[in-house]
Amino acid sequence: MNLTDEWIRQTCLELPGTEAFMKEEWGSLLYRVGGKYFAMRGTDNESRQILTLKCDPLLAEEYRERYEQIVPGYYSNKSHWNSLLLEQGGLEADFVQGMIRHSYERVRSGLPKKMRDELPALTEND
Repeated sequence: MNLTDEWIRQTCLELPGTEAFMKEEWGSLLYRVGGKYFAMRGTDNESRQILTLKCDPLLAEEYRERYEQIVPGYYSNKSHWNSLLLEQGGLEADFVQGMIRHSYERVRSGLPKKMRDELPALTEND
């Protein structure tokens, strides 16, 4: 499957409390929950099309070793963020969807308890 901007948008916005926000100075579309971003769709300094996602540091390293399309997060903390090089293709939609959900869950779990409690529950279908 081709990971189109529309597919990325739908996948992110299906997660409870997610909003899309254009960060003009980065030329990037951010997806955030509770005001904190968990996905960034933009380009890197080589004008490559990327999707940057938060990730458990050990898992982030494993993904980078396993997939040439996954590199340290552009413009982010390199141990906690990965960037997917979208133009290279080769990553399954289910896998990327899981990475998006993982990123969302990591950011959501770091929100203040009151804010987390106000968000709809995350279900298997989200």
